[in-house]
Amino acid sequence: MVDPDEFVARLTTIFREQLDDDNLTINIDTKQSDLGGWDSLAHVRVVMGVEREYGVQLDVDEIETIKSVRGFYAAVNSHAESD
Repeated sequence: MVDPDEFVARLTTIFREQLDDDNLTINIDTKQSDLGGWDSLAHVRVVMGVEREYGVQLDVDEIETIKSVRGFYAAVNSHAESD
């Protein structure tokens, strides 16, 4: 299981890069609706960043249902447990 604080720190870096906002802050409860720049294109870029960072391959159904940092955390952990 991935440490939640470490996950948020690493995901913050991904979000900052993909949303081009060096001052962006997120937490485990951040939702897509909380960030104006988190549109469908940014979502795909964040997914790709998460997949690279954690060496996982998220399936289309997962990608479509992830709407929060917590959703990314759950998806990464489900893949980590299945490996």
